[in-house]
Amino acid sequence: MIKSFYNVQPVYQKETMTSSRTARLTVIVMTFNLVLALVGLVQLLLMVRNSSYFGEMNYSSLLRMYMLVASFEAAFLLFIVPALTAGSISGERERQTLDLLLCTRLRPIEIIIGKLLSCLSTVFVLIISSLPVLSLVYIYGGIGLGDLAALFVCLVVTTLFVGSISIFFSAMMKKTTIATVLSYLSVVFLAAGTYMILVLVYNFYSLAAPGSLRSENGIYPCNLLFLVNPAMTFYSLFSQQIGGFEDMNFMVWFNSSVITYHLKEAWWIWYSCLTQLILSAVFIWLASYVISPLRGKD
Repeated sequence: MIKSFYNVQPVYQKETMTSSRTARLTVIVMTFNLVLALVGLVQLLLMVRNSSYFGEMNYSSLLRMYMLVASFEAAFLLFIVPALTAGSISGERERQTLDLLLCTRLRPIEIIIGKLLSCLSTVFVLIISSLPVLSLVYIYGGIGLGDLAALFVCLVVTTLFVGSISIFFSAMMKKTTIATVLSYLSVVFLAAGTYMILVLVYNFYSLAAPGSLRSENGIYPCNLLFLVNPAMTFYSLFSQQIGGFEDMNFMVWFNSSVITYHLKEAWWIWYSCLTQLILSAVFIWLASYVISPLRGKD
């Protein structure tokens, strides 16, 4: 295991040095934090204006600011991760350097992990750099360090999950464009497609056979598909941290009865993170299997 970690370092260092020498990283970090800061400052200005108008401070606006900033951050990361990782392997194939890389003493899985970590290091920089904006809520109260730590864990797990899917498509496809499109389509399917599927399933069975989807403990088994839905992971997190915050209803406007009470339980978040971590490991292994020169040989 130590040897494998040591072998990952050359790929990681090379990719990290290459990306850090360009202006892209600086532009991404500046744009990311500028958007988050603008969202937070606008919300603070609205809170101050309302407090001067009504003569009292509405601290629920701070929770609204936290939810908006965290939601923007999660959405931005879901948008940028495929762009960073979808060209990791397909780009090597287009430059005709993948075969040379496979001729080294590095194993395919070490190449995949090194490529993935180098792409996600940019994401980790974005997550860490956003903490000052999120800490504005912590200063005024309502959100503690434990809540910020839970948000950090969910962001890391989600980006790792999406990144592993993107690098799998990058290993499968010969063109970076196709790999990028498939990566974005997979993100859309996970975030919106699974929700729409469950809405249709619930509506169908609720009309055909009422109560057939409900188990003995009141949980809909088909809702387990939400374990791979990043949007529902953050919905569950915000439900615990903010409670019955009315502005969160926009996430379940289509059919609120589909979102049952168990999504607000603490175990749901960690089961979702565990499921996404397991699937991430599966996609990483599949990507390494696809590029392996020994694939299909005894």
